[in-house]
Amino acid sequence: MISNTETGVVNALRTAAIIGISVAGTVAAVFTVGALFGNLWWLFDYAANFRWQMFWLLVAAAILYAVMSRGFASVAFIVAAVINAWLIAPAWLGDQPEPGGQSSISIVQIDLFPTVDDTGVVSRWLSDSGADVLIVSGTSVNRMRSLTQSDSHYVIISAPLAQDRLGVVVLGLQSWPVEVFHSQGFAEPVYRISVGSAGGVTDIVTAWGPIGSNPQNADKLRARLDAVSQAVASAENPVAVIGSLGATRWTSGMTALREQHELRDATEGYGYLPTWSIFDVPIIGKWIGIPIDIVLMTPEITPSSITTGPDIGAGHLPVTVGISRVAAG
Repeated sequence: MISNTETGVVNALRTAAIIGISVAGTVAAVFTVGALFGNLWWLFDYAANFRWQMFWLLVAAAILYAVMSRGFASVAFIVAAVINAWLIAPAWLGDQPEPGGQSSISIVQIDLFPTVDDTGVVSRWLSDSGADVLIVSGTSVNRMRSLTQSDSHYVIISAPLAQDRLGVVVLGLQSWPVEVFHSQGFAEPVYRISVGSAGGVTDIVTAWGPIGSNPQNADKLRARLDAVSQAVASAENPVAVIGSLGATRWTSGMTALREQHELRDATEGYGYLPTWSIFDVPIIGKWIGIPIDIVLMTPEITPSSITTGPDIGAGHLPVTVGISRVAAG
């Protein structure tokens, strides 16, 4: 026999659960819609990075709310979940132009910040990767010096002026030309490396900086993307933008960059590629990460391959990109 006290406790717990689900679902729904207008408020734009997480939160909220309350709020949660699904779907449903017969160039991009002080494993993996260009973000010249020792094929192409300053260190199998662009009002550099191959020259544009998690970082992100835009606009060759720029494809700045320069998200069709794990949880950790390492390309070039991993103890998973000219016809 269930006492009135037990019934009251159950009802109180049920009410508390409904309130909690309502609050979580409402917040996710508001930020789902608000992220469509990320240029109006930095917090909306920051939320756009987490559309994958908001999708699953809204699905769970819709199901639980429908079961526990049978209210109409579950419909609003479903609508918001569909908005996120629509924006996420190209990760699987998108496609890329066929690569031509010309030889491709290979790029490895990895963000080491924050990571352990011992970068021996990282350095060995990078050295053995065989990539034409290594873009190593969130590190310093001193930490990457082992990659330029006598038994290595790599030379430093560009890096911060101070040997111990964190930034982007770009290494290559040879010393290709580099141009540096600076974000207005900030000292963050944007690099454009002209990499030659049998298929022609491709300009690789890269930068590094924090995600826009507060007004100051949002200003830095905006200035950084403006400098990236300048580097792309003034390029004389096909361009690939590759790097941990501090924003995913769903943010307003990334959307504007793609539209302004007819850049294609080269990861479309390769699935959801969460290179930065928000929570280090076994098995499911990678699925709750965000795809913050960007690969964009102009219409003349296409990825011959894109892979992420392995987990070598760095801040982000490495991204390996093969770049080819688009097949004729």
